[in-house]
Amino acid sequence: MVIPIGGMGVPLMGPPPASVAPKFKIIKYCVLGMFGCTCGELLVGAMIGKLFSMLASSLNLILNTIIGIFLLRDDPLIGRMYAFLARTCCGPCSEQCQGGIGCLMSFIICNAITVFIDILLGGEISLIIQNFKVMLNAVDFYEAFIYWANLVCTVGALVAQIVGSVYAWLAYKEIRDSGVTSSGGDWSSGGYPQASAPRDDPPSQPPRQANFTAFAGSGNRLGN
Repeated sequence: MVIPIGGMGVPLMGPPPASVAPKFKIIKYCVLGMFGCTCGELLVGAMIGKLFSMLASSLNLILNTIIGIFLLRDDPLIGRMYAFLARTCCGPCSEQCQGGIGCLMSFIICNAITVFIDILLGGEISLIIQNFKVMLNAVDFYEAFIYWANLVCTVGALVAQIVGSVYAWLAYKEIRDSGVTSSGGDWSSGGYPQASAPRDDPPSQPPRQANFTAFAGSGNRLGN
């Protein structure tokens, strides 16, 4: 489910550092907003009898939400969602991708592509304006509520994806720069083993041999 994007920038792994906690807090709210908007769109689709059509049109948003859940797997609240997905439909994905900040670049790119497609190619802005006008001219409360809920979910999903991708990019830059300027192993829990300083041991002496004198025996003369 998580799109592997390799060879782009510094590879990251593990939970986010404490220095980017404020940015990840905003990303968390964006992921929760994306999750809520996804549920709202599916609810609207069920109310108007177009659940599968709404599900198909929300696939990109669902994918981005799942990537955000994998990204925030170390959060106490989002971690429960991640555990549920890892036990059920996203079990193979959790085996291939361990989550954490390793999903940061995937989250940025997938959200940016989705917003680009929705706004520039999908005509999302004109659809929002059209739904707003229909909502104002609704003949009854039920119809107005349907268009209002769809409008809120559509706008909320766009805003959450834009803000989430921007703050994810800012967090990625900060983590990348801190990793470049810091010593090796700062991102891992145990760090890399460092070489020990050479000891000033005295040079080793060759082993001493026992005293030996050539031809020290009494011997016998030839002919005796």
